[in-house]
Amino acid sequence: MILVDIGNSGLRACHSNCDRPVDYERAKIYGPVVKLSWSSIGQQIDKYRPDPTESEHRRWVQIGDDEGYDWLVRQVIGQDHHYDAVVWRIASVNRNALERLLRAIDKHSKQSNSKTPIDYQVIDYRNVGIDVQVDYPEKVGIDRLLAARAALASAHSTPVIVVQAGTALTVDWVDQQGRFQGGSILPGAGLALQYLAAGTDQLPWLPADSIDGLPRLPGKNTEEAIAAGVHASLVGGVSYLVERYRKEIGGKTRVPVVISGGDGRLVHAHIGPPATYVENLVLVGLALCDPL
Repeated sequence: MILVDIGNSGLRACHSNCDRPVDYERAKIYGPVVKLSWSSIGQQIDKYRPDPTESEHRRWVQIGDDEGYDWLVRQVIGQDHHYDAVVWRIASVNRNALERLLRAIDKHSKQSNSKTPIDYQVIDYRNVGIDVQVDYPEKVGIDRLLAARAALASAHSTPVIVVQAGTALTVDWVDQQGRFQGGSILPGAGLALQYLAAGTDQLPWLPADSIDGLPRLPGKNTEEAIAAGVHASLVGGVSYLVERYRKEIGGKTRVPVVISGGDGRLVHAHIGPPATYVENLVLVGLALCDPL
């Protein structure tokens, strides 16, 4: 089976063994994680930006670039895996990207000489396997629910705080009964950097990877000042929310925190224990879903 996590600034895909029910220890992903990335508001920013880094398994595109989705499908299908059938299990918070990916899958299926059947499953909150105790369960980002499912399995205990540091930075609470209770949403580092550039005349557009550690303080130039401020909002916001959850909801318990996402390691360094970083938490959550 192929797992796909579609976010607002890119998607990632990998192979997994989740064509059958699995537990956390067996929810493995195989081969490289293939990434297609874009700027969520980049087309609106008329400012210079250094070219982002590409690699064999990562490509930067505009979200409407259909060739990018074709490339991703070829990259994933072309890996050395042999199945009687190929099923794509997809979680998406971006409808535009989902439509383009499904078209690329269908295109590949029609053009391929392979006789291997290809199908796809789009996961929603009813498939995740976690009780969702919020006002509108169908409106919760599926990535948040999948991360919560995987965090529960990773922590081996409840309650647990789940941090996803991606395009949006989410800090969610899973209660003692293992129920998703909602949480908090704020801009991630990349989004904050883009909006600073888009909403001002003279502030430059810094790539997200310009914040890869603890920035110098005080910043001695505009770029350093932006890095220091965005880093502070990222780790300061999460630290505050984690401590508030722990005090107001967890009581005296040192509730464990499970962290993931592209900026998760930056956050992890500033969260009091117990805190764990888990790579590709949403993909692991997808692997744990019950087969449709």
